[in-house]
Amino acid sequence: MTALDKFERLESLGLWKESETSQKKEVIVSFGKASLVLSDNKDTPLTHWALGAVEIRVTDNERVIYAPDKNGFETLEIADPTMNRAITKVRKSIRKPKSHRGRIRLFSTILTATCLCLLAAFWFPNALTDYTTQIVSNAKAREIGARLMPHINQYAGQPCQTSNTDPVIRKLENRLIETSGNTLFIADLGARYSTHLPGGIILTNRVLLEDFTGPEVLAGFVLMERTLQDHDPALHALFAEAGPIATLSFLVTGNISDATLSTFAKNQMTKPLALPDTQTLLALFKTVDISSTPFANALNNQELAADDPIKGPFKPILTDPEWLILQSICEG
Repeated sequence: MTALDKFERLESLGLWKESETSQKKEVIVSFGKASLVLSDNKDTPLTHWALGAVEIRVTDNERVIYAPDKNGFETLEIADPTMNRAITKVRKSIRKPKSHRGRIRLFSTILTATCLCLLAAFWFPNALTDYTTQIVSNAKAREIGARLMPHINQYAGQPCQTSNTDPVIRKLENRLIETSGNTLFIADLGARYSTHLPGGIILTNRVLLEDFTGPEVLAGFVLMERTLQDHDPALHALFAEAGPIATLSFLVTGNISDATLSTFAKNQMTKPLALPDTQTLLALFKTVDISSTPFANALNNQELAADDPIKGPFKPILTDPEWLILQSICEG
């Protein structure tokens, strides 16, 4: 039984003053559902006071003056000690659970806010990057790759191209890349052997033509970038580096700022060489029927050499005349 249930039949007389200027009026005070009910001598309710909000204004021996809130001028004077004790007890029983619920509500609010902040900090950026990467069309990805090229050229030379080397490049693409959506370029990349950009663009360094006697090492770097492209796409890295705000802006406008592209181009050209998973790369060497040993020796990577999937002869990547033509691509 609650305190309110215990006193629900209790009644007493009181002096009610409705406003600051009104006269005191005798009323009958009784308990309602979480309230004090003030009625006239005909048992007609005059007003209800919420017990949880009742304030004690004056205590004079057994006489207590109450108010319905902190700011109002309405008052109720009760001289009945039993009723006064009952009101005190019920007020305490009502206010205590409310305070407890307030603490629970505050704790729940803080916990919810913390979870949302953690969600926003750790889940949202990755989810946004994944989603944006997936919805970008091939045409849009090629457009982004094309816009990146001038920024790449700040750290590398212009892609080499001559009319007689175009058929050789196409032959390399058909053998090594096997998809029409990828494009191979050869340029002076400085200290970097290769990299890849959104839209299927693979860049390789001219030194791979000039410092080696055959196309096998060049082919190895193309296959390495193709593997990285499949498992860690440059487009995904671009949105991850750009951050949530720039990525959301791209989703709305379809545009990426030149500043973002410039920063990404610098990172692509200066970040350390990263090999993909060895077994995945070796599986690609096997698919295109090329030995991994020349590429492994160029990198001094014993695992790639030891697990070479092509132990015997394999179909030449290019003929000797084609290789000589390709070696002259940056001389024109």
